[in-house]
Amino acid sequence: MTQPPAQSLPSADSKLLETLAETAPEYPTVAASRCPVPVDDARERCEQLAAAGLVERVSEEPVYRVTDDGRHLVATTEETAYSATSD
Repeated sequence: MTQPPAQSLPSADSKLLETLAETAPEYPTVAASRCPVPVDDARERCEQLAAAGLVERVSEEPVYRVTDDGRHLVATTEETAYSATSD
């Protein structure tokens, strides 16, 4: 799957993806409470991230984990941010 550029992800989606990458599989609302994402929007945002192949649903209950593509995007975003601050 082709990775979307980090700049194309809305900030809230990027923060949610980063939070999910730091935790085990998690409920969207729990992950959203750990980052600045409205809890009411968390499920929809996770569904959008799943459609993009960045997270995957791991149970009938809405529990998600980050895919390899999602981890790669998070790592790329962090590298870009680090490079921008170290110049």
